[in-house]
Amino acid sequence: MSPAARFAVPSAIILGVLFPVLETVRRGFGAWLHTPVTLLEDYVAGGLLLWAAVAVVRRWPAGWIIMLVASAYATGMMSSSFWNQLEAQFKGVSWEANQTLIIAIKAILWGLPLSMTILSAKVLRARSSASA
Repeated sequence: MSPAARFAVPSAIILGVLFPVLETVRRGFGAWLHTPVTLLEDYVAGGLLLWAAVAVVRRWPAGWIIMLVASAYATGMMSSSFWNQLEAQFKGVSWEANQTLIIAIKAILWGLPLSMTILSAKVLRARSSASA
């Protein structure tokens, strides 16, 4: 497995499990009845990341494209959540208990897929340059 895959695959698996689990724990199963979209987006992100991990491990021709799409989706999903809560912290507005810890966790859940997105783009660019 390439160095890029050694980073991206475990990261995709970890995030693919964490996104739906953390959101379900945070909001509870009852959220499916009241705010299903907030849960659904995390389940979609998790599914995409797990699919991407499988695609890269199995060396599917589109594996890194799937990884790029999955990690970009996860980055986008976490962007507003992270930045809005960080802004609330700067303004002195408390959204929830342990807000500083939540912001630190969200920073990781935003930064990790962002780094995977950049890495995937670099792998695809290198492949494109090599085939040209």
